Amino acid sequence: MRRVLIWIVVLAAVGGAVWFTQFRPVERRIKVYFIGPVDGVQTLVEVERKIVGRHPDAVLRGAVEALLSGPTAEERGKGLSTEIPAGTRLRSLVVRDGIAFIDVSAAIASGGGSTSMLARLWQIVYTGTQLPAAPLARLLIEGQERQALGGEGVIIEKPISRPPAFPRF
Repeated sequence: MRRVLIWIVVLAAVGGAVWFTQFRPVERRIKVYFIGPVDGVQTLVEVERKIVGRHPDAVLRGAVEALLSGPTAEERGKGLSTEIPAGTRLRSLVVRDGIAFIDVSAAIASGGGSTSMLARLWQIVYTGTQLPAAPLARLLIEGQERQALGGEGVIIEKPISRPPAFPRF
């Protein structure tokens, strides 16, 4: 009986250690990219958010959801905005083979011209590629691969990496 009790204690300790090191939610600081003025030019501006997540999929999912929520009132007061249309929602996000597959609703392609489409694409790419596990992002719309975003012809037919410098709009 004593051996059984010892085994139960050992297994509980091991299970607790595995949960603590592998599965316990962890609060992390992530970056979200909005549009704002820098040196008189509109470009991406990073802001921090706190999310709970451990693995790359969960962390990037939290980051993209924070992006889709838009800037806070305080951030809007500082001139930050988003080109991502209201109502755009994240359908799924999976990291596989160094690529963050980011599937969003069809609202992402509504309204705006080519500058707006480029801005929303770069907001998503920068937010979705901030971890070493996913240096590339592949935008999907309603679960489908598309050649271009909107009618403006912003090409999204393959995974996209961050350019060396923030794009200007």
